[in-house]
Parts: sequence; structure tokens; C-alpha cells
Amino acid sequence: MTPQLEAAIAAIQPLSPTERLQLLQILTQSDLGANPQPDIKVLSAQFWQGISLQQLRDTQSPTTVHSLKDLAADFWPVEDSIEDFLAFLRKQRQEVS
Repeated sequence: MTPQLEAAIAAIQPLSPTERLQLLQILTQSDLGANPQPDIKVLSAQFWQGISLQQLRDTQSPTTVHSLKDLAADFWPVEDSIEDFLAFLRKQRQEVS
């Protein structure tokens, strides 16, 4: 086994089973080579093939929110009051109607 192949195998170890399968599909498709256009039937089948919730979780790595304070953001400008914003919003909606 070549050092490059050993490095590639080591690099995919952290991947989830779903990610490994996706990588295998990509490599297999790239080996077919001559046809650069993706096969619509294959892509359609892959799209409609359901995956389990566990597989989805493994690919997305969601985080758990323990407190709403974790979601709070301090982006509202101090000089703008919420009342001014709501008045502006009402005015804009009246102009559209």
C-alpha cells in the first residue's frame, strides 16, 4: 500500500458511514469519467432515497441548545428603538397595500 493511499484512508476515518458512502459514490462516478454529465436517473434515485434520522444527524452534526440565552444576539442598534422600527414597519405595509 502506498503512503498516499494510507494517508487517504487515515483521512476518511473520522467520516460518518453516510459520508463514506457519499465519497465512494463520488469516486465511483469520477472513475466512469468519459461522461462528465451526471446521470439524471441516478441523481433522482439518490434524492428520493430516504435516510434515517440517525444518518441525517451524523451528517449535520447539530448542537443542543441548553438555554435560550445561547441564541441571543446583540445586534439591535442602541440608537433605534423597537417602537421606531414598528412604526416604520406599519408605514411600509400601508404603502404596499
